[in-house]
Amino acid sequence: MRLNKEAFRELKLLLGDRLLTRKEDLFPYSFDASSLFFFPDGVALPERKEEVIEILRIADYYEFPIVARGCGTATTGSPLPITGGLVVSFTRMNKILELNLEERTVRVEPGVINGELKAYLKRYGLFYPPDPASYAFSSIGGNVATGAGGPRGLKYGTTKDYVLSLEVALPGGKVLKTGPQTLKGVVPYNLTPLFVGSEGTLGLFLEILLKVIPLPEKRRLYLIFFPEEVLAFHFLTEILKMGLTPASAEFVDKTTLQALREKLEPYKDKAPFSSLLFIELDGSFEEVLKDSQRFERILKERKYPFILADEEEEIERLWEIRRAISPLLKKLGAKKIADDITLPRRALSEFLKFLRDLEKASGISISAFGHAGDGNLHVNLLFEEEKKDIVRSLREQIFKKVLELCGTISGEHGVGYLKRPFVIWELDPLQIEIMKKLKSLFDPKGILNPQIKLPD
Repeated sequence: MRLNKEAFRELKLLLGDRLLTRKEDLFPYSFDASSLFFFPDGVALPERKEEVIEILRIADYYEFPIVARGCGTATTGSPLPITGGLVVSFTRMNKILELNLEERTVRVEPGVINGELKAYLKRYGLFYPPDPASYAFSSIGGNVATGAGGPRGLKYGTTKDYVLSLEVALPGGKVLKTGPQTLKGVVPYNLTPLFVGSEGTLGLFLEILLKVIPLPEKRRLYLIFFPEEVLAFHFLTEILKMGLTPASAEFVDKTTLQALREKLEPYKDKAPFSSLLFIELDGSFEEVLKDSQRFERILKERKYPFILADEEEEIERLWEIRRAISPLLKKLGAKKIADDITLPRRALSEFLKFLRDLEKASGISISAFGHAGDGNLHVNLLFEEEKKDIVRSLREQIFKKVLELCGTISGEHGVGYLKRPFVIWELDPLQIEIMKKLKSLFDPKGILNPQIKLPD
């Protein structure tokens, strides 16, 4: 059901000018980082959790859709109003509520920006590791909703490993606390992980309690050049077998290198190369020195050219190359469809060879880059408008291959709307039945983010 006049009137009384209804004001909330476009009936800009609770009471009474939105950086359509309704934007609920230095926890509102939280914690010698490429402008609430990861996933894990407890608003205005405010606790069923990656389909976050850790004393970043694409994966396997655990192990394939040509111009003397690895070591000064010596010894034995960044400014300059990939890929095609898949690391070489065969047979450029350390690659199809029908078939072939190799069709970007038709390929009927029962338990009228994540 769409919003009616009575619903608008109640929302207006609650929010005043923070209820947006003019078309030009709604436009920025009609798209995300995907190619999708859906217009909302209205947009709410709550500033306090009591307002979110009341919005959900009104929505439940009038039975109109509610779509939670962080900063709109999602790539699968999860913050979009597929069936209309009210978008609830959390950009104004952006306070860091409490830092507990003794417990090493921080309590935040969902609109806090990941990068701003990192900067705040750094002042206290603390660290929140999850670092999606959009960390400078994506929100903690959005990161939790999609289960975001990032380059540091190999050593430090992803968002799910840092969420201790959530305060969640449910339809009808109920409020659920998912766990204790302690580092451990087994009295309740552990509901917290259920909401991590739920994409706004079960409830709206009001407060998020996160675990934080001490900031590493020292970082060292290596940019390594390989003459053949799959040698990067072989090298990663080799160093992991040695017992080294890098903070990050980021892969860049030869198609992606074309988009990075200008960025890599200073390093052209390392050519010819077909792939890159960004390997970051961190820890205490002693640990990094010891690991670096072992690491550089094997690099020299294999005769792979590399660049070493030892100072913070140099390290960030090299990381900017990696973070620039997604926007720069648009140079290689008028349109781009981006999928993130995760595979067992042992399957990465076979999967990359499969992509090259697919690229050759279809004539469509395929870029693969990302978090090789935890098997998570971002596969991008780069094409012209007239080839969009071919692309649909390619995505299906890619997902089938991923599942054949015991992988998953979404590692950290969520299912959203774009991958929803393929959920039944990965999950068995019992899994889907249980997920639907859970959804109906938290959201009996189905008003939270309809047509997102769950199949029909």
